[in-house]
Amino acid sequence: MGDNFMTEDNLNGGQNYLYEEIMTGIKEYMNENQLQPGDRIPTEKELGKLFKASRISIRRAIKELVDEGVLKIIHGKGTFVDKQRKEIHLLHLQGFSEGLTTENDKITKEIVSLKKINNNKKLNRIFENKYNEFIELIRKVYRNDQILSLDYAYLPTAIYPNIEDKIKNESSTFKIIHDDYGIVFKKVEKELEIVPATEELQKHLNISRLTPLVLVEKIIYNDQQQPVHYSRYYLISDAVKLRIESNLP
Repeated sequence: MGDNFMTEDNLNGGQNYLYEEIMTGIKEYMNENQLQPGDRIPTEKELGKLFKASRISIRRAIKELVDEGVLKIIHGKGTFVDKQRKEIHLLHLQGFSEGLTTENDKITKEIVSLKKINNNKKLNRIFENKYNEFIELIRKVYRNDQILSLDYAYLPTAIYPNIEDKIKNESSTFKIIHDDYGIVFKKVEKELEIVPATEELQKHLNISRLTPLVLVEKIIYNDQQQPVHYSRYYLISDAVKLRIESNLP
């Protein structure tokens, strides 16, 4: 595990990023040793020996992982695993945030941007060139006050006139679509891809450039097999566990 990480002697000018390599190494150590929330990780001194790094770099890596919610520090006791992965069922037709809600989790949403966009080539293709104007809704999704995902949703204004006036931070767009516009969802298509974090995603998700993300793109169709909803959301990979379940005939 540690053999693939750069030391301070062989960075060739890349010392600013050593802590990010250590962050990845700590996550790998946690996975390899099957550490669970509440388990203690090695001390700063032990991690320094493991990664051949200075105490300063180790502390920076730990701080970043604490900020991400992966670790927590209990003063006088040590550093412990903090985050549990959230299980997400990929075959659910319901909205992303609606599918996260359980009695053990507090799921909240925060609007980053809500605006109209026009003549987007990708959206035109997805919606079969039937619409030119769309509402773009960008929201952060939090689980127990820890950032989990950044969600982009696109809604044709011709199908959902004035829907932007109905959407608030905690609104369920699926409920609005069903209750206010009478749309019935019948089919969903999803594509998954592991992608790197762009600068925009790093800023919104409070992650480093080395944190991989799970990109889920989703198209939903109505009972007439017409696309009526498109979204893409970026999940922090070490915060989720993806599940597929299907009944056999």
